[in-house]
Amino acid sequence: MAEELQNTDWEAVEYSAAGEPIQKRYHVILHYERIRKAESKFDALQDTLLGNTVVENAKVNLIEIDDNLPIQPIT
Repeated sequence: MAEELQNTDWEAVEYSAAGEPIQKRYHVILHYERIRKAESKFDALQDTLLGNTVVENAKVNLIEIDDNLPIQPIT
């Protein structure tokens, strides 16, 4: 049942009775792997982030979550 609730139209927007769009909270999971030769860890990370390479080549999952769910980004 949970999968059915998550499998909705990606572009669907829910509106309140007043006609305002309802903002929802999403947990975005991004998975991207690559082998990179670089002089340092920092350079390898920066080279990966530049040019939106991560977004273009990554597997992305989005899960709608409750506003009160205590999820924090991984740092």
